[in-house]
Amino acid sequence: MPENIIERAFQLARSGQCRSMADIHQQLRREGFIQIQEHLSGRLIKSQLTRLINDAAPQRLSGS
Repeated sequence: MPENIIERAFQLARSGQCRSMADIHQQLRREGFIQIQEHLSGRLIKSQLTRLINDAAPQRLSGS
């Protein structure tokens, strides 16, 4: 498991497992990360993660 919460959030966003920022937050909590909101509340990071989530959607739908 990556020790960096930001790195892990980006991995989750790219993975196609998460459909929203809420899904990323929930998964990070399950993995034991803390202070998630503090790390992921910036406008730029939310925008970047949302873009990656959306880019991963076709992979999620096709099962790739």
